[in-house]
Amino acid sequence: MNWIKNRLKERTTWDGVGLVGLGMLVLFMAPLAKIAAGIAIAWGAWTIWKSE
Repeated sequence: MNWIKNRLKERTTWDGVGLVGLGMLVLFMAPLAKIAAGIAIAWGAWTIWKSE
């Protein structure tokens, strides 16, 4: 328990936690990002096609 408490005081632990979190976010959200990109492309094409 003391080891964990001591590690939480170190900046490198927080850097590692942030990098692991970012990696997991990219890994699991990649399919959703592709869907969002497709929607953005379709919306952009629609706004180019229609007039104001």
